[in-house]
Amino acid sequence: MYVKSRVSREVHARFCERLGLKCAGLLDPRDVGLNSKMAKQNPWIIGILGFGVFLYLAWNNFEIPFAPWTKTAEAKAVIIENALGYGPKGMGYTQIITISYQVDDSVYVQKKKLSQRIDKKEIGSKVLIEYAVKDPGNFDIKGFLK
Repeated sequence: MYVKSRVSREVHARFCERLGLKCAGLLDPRDVGLNSKMAKQNPWIIGILGFGVFLYLAWNNFEIPFAPWTKTAEAKAVIIENALGYGPKGMGYTQIITISYQVDDSVYVQKKKLSQRIDKKEIGSKVLIEYAVKDPGNFDIKGFLK
């Protein structure tokens, strides 16, 4: 709040002095805000951090990885079904594979859509996966084995 008229500024100043306050309404708007050193640095810091997050996600194919505090383990899985479909705009093909893997005494069967960049996978092929220990249904494919 910037007080424009001189009379109301003086009244406001006396009121703030009686209360022992440093009143922001008495400050000149040219001294606060855009001219301060911090205001000049913040957009650059936010821009650099935002660009760094964008690069990290782009490097990981825009998939959010497991959280760093999540315990994970690796397992070998077998492809038990492979379905082919048309790619985007009818060009190429996409694969939806069904994999089966065992964790402790339980067997999990999950489906995963593969990127178009990955060659066609055959039934019976081995897959290396990383899964969350607390929720083995939450997995990520790390690689394909021969």
